[in-house]
Order: sequence, then C-alpha cells, then structure tokens
Amino acid sequence: MTDPIPAQARAANPRLWNAWTSIHEGSAFYDVEGFKAGATSLWPLELEELGPLVHEGTTLLHLQCHFGLDTLSWARLGADVVGLDISDEAIALARRLADEVGLSGRAEFVCADLYDADAHLGSRAFDIVFVSWGALEWLPDLTRWAGIVARHLAPGGTFYMAEIHPFAYGLEEVAGEHDVRVKYRLLPAPDRPDIDPVQGRYADRSAETKDLVAYGWTHDLAEILGALTGAGLRVEHLHEFAASPAPFWDWMVQDEARWWWLPDGEGGLRRDLPFSYSIRATKPAT
Repeated sequence: MTDPIPAQARAANPRLWNAWTSIHEGSAFYDVEGFKAGATSLWPLELEELGPLVHEGTTLLHLQCHFGLDTLSWARLGADVVGLDISDEAIALARRLADEVGLSGRAEFVCADLYDADAHLGSRAFDIVFVSWGALEWLPDLTRWAGIVARHLAPGGTFYMAEIHPFAYGLEEVAGEHDVRVKYRLLPAPDRPDIDPVQGRYADRSAETKDLVAYGWTHDLAEILGALTGAGLRVEHLHEFAASPAPFWDWMVQDEARWWWLPDGEGGLRRDLPFSYSIRATKPAT
C-alpha cells in the first residue's frame, strides 16, 4: 500500500512533536503537576458525552495520544487503555507518568505512526476508540484512518472524537480590529500539505523553537463523516461549538469552564462561528 505521508513529513513531524513534548510537560496549559495530584486532563465535554460509557474494565484505544494525560485520565476512571503516538519522547514521558501515578498496570503506550497501527495492535479490538484536539490535521488520508478506527473497534463499540472545527482552521485575525476573516482553504487537498515554519506552540506561544517545520492537511466535515461512514460506522451525533479549547489569538476570551471565545466587540461573546465539534459513532454489533 502506498505510504500517504511524504518522506519529508515523516521526518519533520516526529521531530516537531519531540520538541513540543518538552515544552508541554512544563506548561500551565497541560498542568502535569495538577494531573499528578489527581486532577483530570479531560474536558467537561468529553466527560459528559463519553464518560458515561467508561466503566471499570472498559477497554479504550487513544490514537495520537501525545504524552498520555487524557489516556491516563480515562484509566483513572476504570478503563484499561492503550495510547499510540508518533513521538518517542512523548511516549517515554507517558510511560513515566503512568508509573508515577500508579497506572502502569492498566495503561500501555505504543510509539508508532498512526498508519502503522495495525502492525503494532494486531487484531486487538476495543470498546472505545478515542481521538481528541488537533489530531486530524496531521493525517493526509482519512479513509485509511477510519479503516484503522473501525478495525480496532469491537462490534457494538463506540468511536468518539472532540476536535477543532475545520472552519476555524481557515480563519486569520484582522490586524488591529480583534476580528477574523477567512483566508486559508476550507476544502481538502490531500496531495498538497500545508508546510509551515513553527514558532512556539499553543501551550506556550513564547516558547523558543528552532528549525522546526509542520506538515499538515486540511479536512472538512464531509470528508471526516464520509470516511467514518465509509468504514462501516454509524454516526450517532455531530455537535458544533462556538468556542475552542485553546486560543487561536491572544485577544480571545476565556470563560470559567476554560473555553476560549471570540469577543463580539460589545462586551459579549461571538456565538455564530464554529470553533470545535464532537462526533460519536458506533460499530454495528453484527
């Protein structure tokens, strides 16, 4: 099968995520010390929409898990978890954290490219496959991604994803106006990745990075939903939200629930532009 990821991206993106791991570990955004003290890293949205399905002994696969805070947060709720990520630095940190908080017995971490997941997971199937926040932009081929999700989801199992909205990725701030405009493409172009030099990161915009490049791909909701249904999954819900889990620009406003909003210019919040969404889908039991 043809490799969907260009050789340059296969080299650049793991290097980027290795560098970001050291930045993220000490950032207030991830609050690793709070997690060690017992706090969950999961968003209330995820706990509300997926939490009721997670019980003692639930098996959960977390694709593109970064350094495993969300993976381990599900383990604290009783799940037996496997996290998979491309960054060896992130996976090493996830394993250390699992040991530190006493969850290594129910948490396994695998360092692998998403598209190589089958080689590492074999025929294993899980009650839940979980994906969240900023994962899909690193993948050129969602048909293959959805096939991996479906193959590793047990019959009757649930796929859940919370993500940045494709529309939000197309926005750019209007300088000096605290407003936004559509600038970047909104429709997919699998053969044309966005190649961007990197300075800082969402968890710490002032963090110093050097000679790092990101390769990313645009996906719209039609492509995402089409990939999942094409893999045989049944979509149970698609919810869209006007707030983001991280600020796109430093003038966005954070509420008490940690969501970031665009101000409306009159002291309120804009609720007319989608910045995030969630999807839940199931694999038929037969």
